[in-house]
Amino acid sequence: MQAWRRLTPRGRIVGVFGLLAGLAGVVFTQRDLFWLGAFAFAVVIGALLMVSWPVKGLRHERRLAVTSVPVGTEFGVWLTLTSSGGGLPRMLHFEDVVPPSMGIRPRFALSGGIPSDGYRVGYRLTGAQRGRFRIGPLLVRSLDPFGLARNDMAFVTTTEIAVTPKIYELGGLRAGSSGSSAEARSARAGLVGQDDVLVREYRRGDDVRRVHWRSTARAGELMVRREEQSWQPTTRLLVDNRRCAHVGGGPDSSFEWAVSAAASAGLALLGAGSILELADADGLSLSPDSDRSVRSQQLLYELTDITLTSAESLAAGLFAGGENRLPSSSVLAVLGQLTDADLATLIEATPRSGSAHALLLDVQSFAGGSSRSAQARYAVELANRGWMVTLVTGSTTVPQAWTALHEATEVLA
Repeated sequence: MQAWRRLTPRGRIVGVFGLLAGLAGVVFTQRDLFWLGAFAFAVVIGALLMVSWPVKGLRHERRLAVTSVPVGTEFGVWLTLTSSGGGLPRMLHFEDVVPPSMGIRPRFALSGGIPSDGYRVGYRLTGAQRGRFRIGPLLVRSLDPFGLARNDMAFVTTTEIAVTPKIYELGGLRAGSSGSSAEARSARAGLVGQDDVLVREYRRGDDVRRVHWRSTARAGELMVRREEQSWQPTTRLLVDNRRCAHVGGGPDSSFEWAVSAAASAGLALLGAGSILELADADGLSLSPDSDRSVRSQQLLYELTDITLTSAESLAAGLFAGGENRLPSSSVLAVLGQLTDADLATLIEATPRSGSAHALLLDVQSFAGGSSRSAQARYAVELANRGWMVTLVTGSTTVPQAWTALHEATEVLA
């Protein structure tokens, strides 16, 4: 049965013809017909033996131009094939398995085997959908010169590519009622200011550069500053990833808009000097204790992997961290469809001395529906409780929403 499965339709026809012709030659004592059938059957057997013969030392290497790309970006893939040589002449067909969202599987063929100096081929794919994907394995089909038999093989190695959210260049966002930028607010948005820092007694091993001489003079003993982040701005970036809060699917869904907006805003805040926390409906996913040198990359990776959740409340994301959360932290929330319970939770989570910003999505407009007045009402309620809110529709771009939020903050400043 395995030999029968390896035959192509042409090979099966020739094999059956040869078998029937040989039997007819025996029954009717027709020698020429018998030898014709025997020859046809022998050709089929030879084709099976040819494709079953291993391709000696066949190896491949797949190389990607990048390890991650934003949604909608093309990237190149290169395959290098090598072989130690030898073996019977045959036709080799190659097919590289790629995710359906990236396009059609690339296919190419080599006649007579792999050249002695190797063979290199390249193709391009498009990261049309956010997430992590694997390219491969490479499928190899060996065919005889007459196309009578085939032998399918596959390599086991794959290559990962991360398709990150689409990033937009955004300007700085004013934080707080004073109208100062996030960078200028670094002395006020944290727990304390630079002239009123948190200090403690000097301990052996402390860096002398952290000695706070004004407090030392007052206390009569060496006092040192606590960690510098005590007076740096901290922003909690909340992404509403509740399944019940979004509609639509694919790159044009309200959820993908929210993820792209969160990624763009997060990078803008990091560029302005803020310490960033990332949270969603399931809780905190990126704490301010993470390594600063790779925080932008960590933010993108977290938002690449974020998915819709069955959670029904935003409380886990707004109050994650408990007592460790700075009471003066700012909040930037990208919100989907709200309920009265969500409104109460957001009001309760309003920072005492920091700022609160929200991009509120009118999710029905992303699915082609009419605007819902409920979202507009929630936007007004949040604004009355100290939030700076921009209502976003399906036709609003991320830069437009960010600009509107920036202007709303300036008006209230």
